[in-house]
Amino acid sequence: MIFYKKEHLSCISYKTEESDGFRHVKVAAGGKIEFYSAKAHSLVFLLDGLIYFDGTDAPDRRLIPREAMLIPKGYTYTYDVREDSEMVIFSFKILRSVCDKLFIQRMLEHNENFEPLGTLSFRPPLENFLDTLVFYLNEGLNCEHLHEIKEKELFLLLRAFYTRRELSKLFHEILGESDFRSLIVQNYMKVKSIGELASLANMGRTTFDSKFKSVFGISARQWILVQTAKQVRMKAMDPDITINDLMTEFNFNSATHFNWFCRKQFQCTPLELIRNCQKMAASKSGRRSFGKRNK
Repeated sequence: MIFYKKEHLSCISYKTEESDGFRHVKVAAGGKIEFYSAKAHSLVFLLDGLIYFDGTDAPDRRLIPREAMLIPKGYTYTYDVREDSEMVIFSFKILRSVCDKLFIQRMLEHNENFEPLGTLSFRPPLENFLDTLVFYLNEGLNCEHLHEIKEKELFLLLRAFYTRRELSKLFHEILGESDFRSLIVQNYMKVKSIGELASLANMGRTTFDSKFKSVFGISARQWILVQTAKQVRMKAMDPDITINDLMTEFNFNSATHFNWFCRKQFQCTPLELIRNCQKMAASKSGRRSFGKRNK
């Protein structure tokens, strides 16, 4: 049982959306459920049961217990639940870890005519990982930071206990995206326009826009706004930060533009954003220090 559950559920880092991260899902036998995401890839780990995937964009597939399968974003699948089934679904738009990106890139040399949507069998380290994860999720521990930590742990286990060829069989549908993703993640804060990003990628604007949406699921403008909002919110927790500091660091060229951005992304003014973020940071700091012994 989680202590201080109310604080956990009200925290700004509590995960409420299902578009990415881990989910524990149970489905009764019978019926069909559509599986589609335009924004995220999904790794499906079947813990128990039997599922047939009927694909409109790829061959049909059967998933048996203790197997994992990747469903790339943009694929439309209906899964036919033949037996009561239990699974963990991990959805992700982009890998956070540089090590994971590099590892995925190196799989290209092993990407040799695999059949679409191959599966991966569980091994004990992966089974233990999934058991612990399911326990956390069922207890209501759903913090964004937990999902980030468990994502890193998952890929560490995959790198440690599976060969590149085995993982190429699982991931080969999305191999080749990593170079483009890495370029965007490493440079979007350094450029002043989407046109500059397109130039860095050596693409015309139309080709770049099409490639970006195919890889990230949304337009470059939408994605950059979301990423910038996350960075602004984190920086606003600094007790010494000012509105001018935020404008300078994130390349806002006018107070009017920054005010529009804050109202659009946070539903408040820049000053209210700083006050809210610093109040939250102080509250977190107070909870961490509460109960410490005086030395």
